[in-house]
Order: sequence, then structure tokens, then C-alpha cells
Amino acid sequence: MSYTAEQFLNRIHDDVIADMKQTKILASLTAAQALIESNKGNSGLTTKCNNLFGIKGTYNGEYGEFWTTEYYNGVATKVKAKFRKYPDWKSSIADHSRLFTTSKRYKNLIGCKQYTLACKYVKDDGYATSPTYTQTLINTINTYKLYLWDSEVLGINIEPPKNNPADSKKLPVLKKGSKGEKVMAWQNYLFINGYNPGLIDGKFGQLTEDAVKAYQVSHNLKADGIIGPKTWASTGIDFSK
Repeated sequence: MSYTAEQFLNRIHDDVIADMKQTKILASLTAAQALIESNKGNSGLTTKCNNLFGIKGTYNGEYGEFWTTEYYNGVATKVKAKFRKYPDWKSSIADHSRLFTTSKRYKNLIGCKQYTLACKYVKDDGYATSPTYTQTLINTINTYKLYLWDSEVLGINIEPPKNNPADSKKLPVLKKGSKGEKVMAWQNYLFINGYNPGLIDGKFGQLTEDAVKAYQVSHNLKADGIIGPKTWASTGIDFSK
């Protein structure tokens, strides 16, 4: 079965909530990482190894080998690596939190109640090498309102930071031929929301332009394939960080 984002999140919801109650690792962070790393539960690593988070190594001696992209000095490089193989998704979720609660470098995540801060911590702690990983996590949490999962456990009202429409005017205009972290952030955003931007490589090519146009049509914007102030503002997300 091929999962939509909503179907995937519905399937992992109860296990992620239970995990947060036990480990004090934010449910929003766990769910966002699972959604991104597993391609909504549809990646080869997930379907073959039940590995939702791209955690390398072995699990009870079990593993699978897959090609992956790592960033060295900002340069994307393809490498083949061993990834842990789990009996089920629940085991993958538990092992993900075990990594955070037993490693000193991730201790700042335990008990953290601000998801934006947790997203920064997990990148700074070395979980991922992508330069846009923090913002991709935050965008995903805001898009699917995963902060409400944290509210379920903490018993407090959590709302996303408000995006000031004026801030969108300060962001760069992106179009075919543009390159950089903001392009990659948009490619991630489009991919997570069901549009196909092609490679998530920070290069604004034809597939990215087509995906932007499809996004603009669905949001009643001028479908010119250019990410200007109105397209930035339409997301309701702060891309300025």
C-alpha cells in the first residue's frame, strides 16, 4: 500500500504519543522526522526494513544496505551504508527515541517543550547533514499541525509562530535557474505536500517550476512558477530563518 501523509500520520499517532509520554521527546519532532525520512512510509528502507528514520547500523544483528546522500562541506555525495532493520514500526519509533535518550549529544531534546527549538537542536546535534534540515522539520510540523500532538501530552495550548506577511517581502524571488538553501527548502515543502519538484538539490529546474505552478493553481495564485512575496506568504510558514 502507498500511504498519503495523512494516512501515515494516522498510523503512527498512537505509538508516537505513547513514546513521548515515556521518553519526553516531542511527538511533533518524532512524527516530522518519520514523515520526512520515510517518505510518508513509502521509502524502500521503510517498506523493506521498517526503518522510519534512516538510522544506520544494525538492530539485533539485522540490517539492509541502501544508497544515501550525505553532505560534506555542503556538497551532496552518494554513499552506500547499512541501515537498521526492525520487526515493525513501533520498534523503529522506540529505537529512535532510545538513540536520543541514551546519547549525551542529544540530551538537550529530553524534556524540550518548544518544537522549533527541538528542530534546531536535532540538526545541531548532528542527526542530519542537510543544511535545510531544521526548517524542513519546522515546515512539516506547521503544515500538518503536529504541534497539536505535543499539546495532547503536555496539556497546554501550543500554536505555531505567526508568519508576518511583511517578512515575505524580504525573502528572495526564486525562479528557474535559482540555486541555494531557500530553493531546497521549497523543494522539501513541495515534496512533503504532494507536489513533485524533482531532485531536492537546491537547483530550481523545470520540474521544480512545474511543481510551483501546480501549487500556485491549488492556492488560487498566479501560476507563473515564480516564488515571490504572495507565494511565500501563502504557506503561512516563516521561511526567513
